Order: sequence, then C-alpha cells, then structure tokens
Amino acid sequence: MEEYPHLPEYADSYIVYLQKKDRTKSTIKRYYYDLLDFFAWVRVMKENDDLHTVQQLDAQTLNEYFLFLSEQREYRTATTKRVFTVIKSLFSFLHANRKIASNPFSELEQTLREDTQFKDEDFISDEEYKILFQTLSSYEGLTEKQQKYRHLLIKRNEAILSLLYRYGITLQEITNIEMKHVHFTQYELTVINKKETRLISLDDETHQLLYQYKEDIPESIRPRNYSSDRFFIAFDYQRGTFRFDYGMYEPKPLTVIAIQKMLRQEIRRSGLREGISSQHLRRTAILNLLREGKAEEEVQLWFGLKSNLTLNRYEAYLETTEMNKR
Repeated sequence: MEEYPHLPEYADSYIVYLQKKDRTKSTIKRYYYDLLDFFAWVRVMKENDDLHTVQQLDAQTLNEYFLFLSEQREYRTATTKRVFTVIKSLFSFLHANRKIASNPFSELEQTLREDTQFKDEDFISDEEYKILFQTLSSYEGLTEKQQKYRHLLIKRNEAILSLLYRYGITLQEITNIEMKHVHFTQYELTVINKKETRLISLDDETHQLLYQYKEDIPESIRPRNYSSDRFFIAFDYQRGTFRFDYGMYEPKPLTVIAIQKMLRQEIRRSGLREGISSQHLRRTAILNLLREGKAEEEVQLWFGLKSNLTLNRYEAYLETTEMNKR
C-alpha cells in the first residue's frame, strides 16, 4: 500500500480508506495534494492541524479557504469545486467515523446558497488599514528575537501590505515578482499571473517602500538588478538575515504561506476584528476603483480579472450602500 507522509494521522486514515475503495492512483494522488495544501493553510490560520483544531473549524473559516483559492490564487471555478469536493469528502469521512461531532459543510453549503451579496465586513475600512499599517512598525507584542531583527522587515512588510491594499495584487502575484519586473525609474511594476501580464503605475509612497526594502537587504545577498531573482525574499530568524539559496545561487523567495502567516500575526497584534485576510484587502482595492467611477473594462484589466461578471457583486454592494445613505 502506497505511503502518503506529512498528512495528519486522521487524514492519512482517509487516504487509506480511499485506497481500500480501489480508487485510482491518480485520484488518490490528487486528493492527497489537495489535502496537503489545505492543511498547510490550516496551520497558518490556526497554528496547528491536529484533530482538536479540525474539530473547531466552522463554516466561516472553511469559506475563507475557498475564497482564498478563488480570489487570491484565482483558481478556476471548476478547480475550486473539485477541491471543495475533496475537503467535503474528508469531513464526511471524519463525521461518519465520529472524529468530529458535526460536519460544517452542511452549514457552509446552506450559506453559499443564501449569501451571494457582499456585506460591510467583507471589506477593510480606511481606519482599519491605517491601524494595521502602523502595527507593522510597532515592536509591541513581539518576542525578544523578533524585536532584534524587526528593523530589517518593516519596509518589506509595509511594501507588501501597500501592494495588497492599494493595488489588489494577489499573494501569488506578489511572490511571482522578480527584480526585472520592478521599474524604479518609470515608477511601474509588471505583474505576472500565470501567462498573463499587466503593467501598473506605482504611487510615490509604494514606490519608496519597495525601494527602501530593497536597500535594507545586504548587498551580497540582494536580488540582482534586472534579473529573474524574486523581489520579495524570506528571512531567517536563526541567523538574523535574509535567506540565500547557495545551491541555486539566488535569494530564497518568500512564499504565499509565509505572507499569510505574517498578515495573520500582524492583524492579531493590531487588535482588529478576527477574520480579516488578504481577500479583504484585494476586495477593498477593487471596490475603491469602482467607487472612483472607473469603467468595468478598466477595472477588469487593472486587477487581471478573468471576467467582468466578477464585478457584479461589487456593483450590487455599491448600489445598496448608496441607497442606504439616502
């Protein structure tokens, strides 16, 4: 029987269950990698993936994961539905085997049928953003080790937050940025999403944050100008410096999971409401551009949206909020 390491024990039991049902190797492999990805996200959000943690997952938390897949990773609807089926099947297995008291997917599916409109809490307010941005340069609530190296990370984290909030760039797009994509002289940034490319103009503040972050990296391990080196790179708290891959001879890229973890920690430190995520920042950027009166085609191009149908929920929310003001 084929072994599938790195999954929690209760998820391994589910894989064994699938093998006994004579599912094809390709199906089991796909389920395994979908689950592996899901539990990596759970560990970021909940700091653990043990059974007790999974027993506490509710419909709202699970919905955040599928929103992350569709809004940040920009999975196609069919792909998101496939992952939904895999995770739902796992929870049905756990419920049938009395590992969890109730299956949150029952409530989640009901919520998805009833709730298609945005609410105020689906966005982040200007005041919330200011509080979060100020938290990035604060030392309050940090461990002694984190405080020691905080000055090296402030501009990196501020630059990331600015790109998320002002430009609605996805986490995947941020990790894809290479040095050759950052045009400091022209105040422009090339954004790559799969095979699609778009060029955005940077405001003075974001431009300065990107430049200062780059200058904070020691020159010997700094991403090389005009190269394919990733712009945002990981940090090693043990050694107190940015990470460098001497095998590939290039800086070690920052991952989507690492950015998620950073945001989660900073949102918690800021004292803001629970549940705020990168999706809230991207949605707010889209909403703000529509609120400025930009044409739907322009907004679609700016954010790299696959279809202008995505904007219908935003337009409906704007109409509702405007009516409520009258």
